[in-house]
Amino acid sequence: MTDSTQPGVSWGQRALEHATNITLASPGRGSATEAEAKAAEYARQEAEKLGLSDIRLQPFNGLRSIWVFMALVFGLALVGHAAYWLLGPVYGTLPTVIIMLAAFGLSGFILWQKYTFRYYPLRNLLPHGSSQNVLVSIPPQGEIKQRVVLVGHLDSHRAVFWWATDFLFKFFITSSPVAMWGVAAAPVLYLLTMWTGFQPLAWIGLYLAFNHFLGWFTGVTADLGAFSPGANDNASAMGTLLALAERLGSEPLKHTEVTLAFTGCEETGCDGMITLIREEGERLREALFLDFELVGTGDQIVYLSREGTLRKKYIPAEVKALVEEAGKGFDLQAYGNMPSGTFTETGTVWEYGLKGVTLVAKYKHKNTLPEWHRLSDVPGRLQPETLGRVHELAWQILHKVDVQ
Repeated sequence: MTDSTQPGVSWGQRALEHATNITLASPGRGSATEAEAKAAEYARQEAEKLGLSDIRLQPFNGLRSIWVFMALVFGLALVGHAAYWLLGPVYGTLPTVIIMLAAFGLSGFILWQKYTFRYYPLRNLLPHGSSQNVLVSIPPQGEIKQRVVLVGHLDSHRAVFWWATDFLFKFFITSSPVAMWGVAAAPVLYLLTMWTGFQPLAWIGLYLAFNHFLGWFTGVTADLGAFSPGANDNASAMGTLLALAERLGSEPLKHTEVTLAFTGCEETGCDGMITLIREEGERLREALFLDFELVGTGDQIVYLSREGTLRKKYIPAEVKALVEEAGKGFDLQAYGNMPSGTFTETGTVWEYGLKGVTLVAKYKHKNTLPEWHRLSDVPGRLQPETLGRVHELAWQILHKVDVQ
């Protein structure tokens, strides 16, 4: 299957050119940084070069680091552990229980709110900065009957050591749910120990304290490292969106308005997508959000069938049917193994009751995603063939929506 409908034009190669330009011009595009803003300006300028006129900048205040947030959450949990082990023998049961429950309760509430993409207490204590979405709307030939939002985030993540090797990553994804759910489990274990006197329950709590210490330590040290260059995650998506915009300029859809959403601060909790939904959610209530994540490397395209760190959400049945119909010629597979503690912007879309799906490219023989949050995520690892297949699949999805 070719990835070109115009003589001499390879859409995969076009996406690769954009992804390479973005990565080389602004490598290490940290959330709410100058490099992220530079990538946003690239997207805006390229849209202008294509003759697109409906281009909007959507500014917001975004979180700079997800790891500082983790340090806050697990630091509060460690206060709860310390209350049980250190305060009890000195101050007695009642003060211990009050401080312990307050620390664990606040930690758990903040964690829940963050991972369900809502406002959380103490947010303003964390480092924030100016960020932006770039929105580009492409009208159809005729009356607007459907809307599709193509999503690719601007920022890249820190190359945290847990992602450096497959072994370390497997350890991380195994310990992450223990650490997160341990915020709720630890106070229960300590209270049961106080009530029954069965000390092994408290030892399990001590094991959870070790996990919380790892989370806290990672949080306070992660930002000492460099940002990933971000070629596959997620300049590949930005390049895909720009290539689709170019094609739509010469082959517009009949009745579907397409909006390109280049979003900021995805890596720190999807502040850009939350801003987009809050400001334009009513207009996009019936739209399909098509999110692209790490689409530049691999021999298989998958769609994410479920997401959610603390509350699982599943792809809507009608969206699942649509992408599977469009993906029949692409060996498209469902992928439901996203590790706990990770998310995409489709997870945010689902949390707010909207329709969406995330497309990802990976290797069939590996469960981990290519170059994810690694220093090796450079343009030389990108594959125009993979980008071309993703482009054609997206094109098929757009036309399936257009004829509905």
